[in-house]
Amino acid sequence: MTNWFRVAVAASAFAMASALPAAAVKFDTLTVEQDMALGTYEAVYIAPVEVALDPNTRRNLRDIRTDRPVSETDQARNAREFQEDLVRVFGKHFELAEAPGDGVLTIDATITRLVSTRPSQADFQRFVGIDFSSIYAGGASFTVELKEGDAPLATIIEREQTFLNDGRPRVGVWQDTDYVFSRFSRKLSRYARGK
Repeated sequence: MTNWFRVAVAASAFAMASALPAAAVKFDTLTVEQDMALGTYEAVYIAPVEVALDPNTRRNLRDIRTDRPVSETDQARNAREFQEDLVRVFGKHFELAEAPGDGVLTIDATITRLVSTRPSQADFQRFVGIDFSSIYAGGASFTVELKEGDAPLATIIEREQTFLNDGRPRVGVWQDTDYVFSRFSRKLSRYARGK
């Protein structure tokens, strides 16, 4: 094979990859239930975000480096934050519907894991002598179902974990989960728009 041919093939492959739609958004797990053209939806209903923490992720509650307990107040706070991010991001590109229905894309999210950036109130109740200045790589996991009415379109499972060496200062208890919710909301919006 001549060099010019290799260059032409590489340039062609690059051009084809560049032409691929950004809908090639990657998720940890994406299960498509039925073929759909998400970009055709004009209205979106954001269902109230639920929290169903998986007890199996709490391997050893005596070790604060593993998943730690999360109070009901903090669960409600994180559900509200995720809901607000989804509404804010999708509201920029879609009409927001008041209820699910025909011709309306429903986004139904459930948080399955929460890891705080700093010790939470539940940490102080569980671990004696914990240092408030402790910092962790926080994150969250969630399952998002896309539906039209009761008809499932796709299911997304995402596990987002931050890294302590990412250069972001960590001040708030739930700062990393806020970051994760915002980033995922934008990613999901691109997917829903076929971008």
